[in-house]
Amino acid sequence: MVSLINLLSSTLQIPQGLGVWEDIIRWFYGFIGDYGFTIIIIAVLLKVIMLPLDYFQRKSTAKMQANQARIQPQLQKLQEKYKDDKNTLNQKTMELYKRENVSIFGSCGIMLLYMVITVFVFLTLFFGMQNIAKNATIQQYDQLKATYDSVQKADSQTQEEFEAMRNEAVFDKYNEIKTSWLWIENIWRPDRTVSPISTFEEYASVAGIKSSDADYETKKAEYEAVMDPLREKVGGSNGYYILIILAAGVTFLSVWLSNHMIKKKEKKKEPVDEGRIVSAKGERENPSSKPANATAQKVMMFVLPIIMLFITWGYSAAFAIYIVTMSAVGALINYIFSLIFSKKFDNFSQPDNKTKNSNKNQIKKPDYVRQ
Repeated sequence: MVSLINLLSSTLQIPQGLGVWEDIIRWFYGFIGDYGFTIIIIAVLLKVIMLPLDYFQRKSTAKMQANQARIQPQLQKLQEKYKDDKNTLNQKTMELYKRENVSIFGSCGIMLLYMVITVFVFLTLFFGMQNIAKNATIQQYDQLKATYDSVQKADSQTQEEFEAMRNEAVFDKYNEIKTSWLWIENIWRPDRTVSPISTFEEYASVAGIKSSDADYETKKAEYEAVMDPLREKVGGSNGYYILIILAAGVTFLSVWLSNHMIKKKEKKKEPVDEGRIVSAKGERENPSSKPANATAQKVMMFVLPIIMLFITWGYSAAFAIYIVTMSAVGALINYIFSLIFSKKFDNFSQPDNKTKNSNKNQIKKPDYVRQ
């Protein structure tokens, strides 16, 4: 997953070491004193800041969908009439869009802008938290090692007593500097049943220590002397998969809720027919059509939660807190916006500067008769 994120970042030419997010997070932490709640507040603030752009892109999208639904019968007629002539079909389709004042470019522009900003914030914040987690892991070990080395051996002590005193001092220092949150022992480690204390291999990967280094074995022995007894003392697990389950579950709920509101809106607009549907000219028409993106919506309802699950599984609980908060606030915003735009759907479907009665090119409302 990290390779995929790195590839996406390099493709979009998004820098990984801005340093801005680290400064922002630490600034908020200076007031709050807890990294978990700091990340929650930052996530909520980001959603609030993005709310106006989110509103306009959703409004534009809702208007585009409403207009597409309004001209759908005419599009179907064109597709049937010119099904063997693609060039003429494209020309007539463009004429229909122009005549009905339906444009997808404005909506696509706002959606693209919103998507670019969202991806940029996500990636830069991801790397920002990765840098904080990396620095926190290194600094924690440096402080614990300094504590371990600072303990002096008394003349009357045996080597075993001396090591026990060192380990006790390291344990006390760990409890003093550890960054826990609620049930999470170490917020810079995943919310899983893994030890809160990194192995040397995990530490080496973030500290830039390579197995080919000449002093690799020396550093490994020093690390294990300090951290292995601490790992035994701390024991237990770092978490219980709660944030991982919440990240996948809340994301699924958000997408499902959005799809549900769309289906509810379409069902409300679909006419009830006990027989055949014919137009004013006696031609059979299809009153409703399956949305072109219905399959894509179903796929995303399962793909997005799986992506969130993998991200939160492999990375720190701090980033999982951010994912869960953003997903939960996003689900609430989706529901509110769906209610707002569902009521405005009929207004959106009106051509610009026209009314339903004054539109000369509008197809007559079909009459419904029993077969």
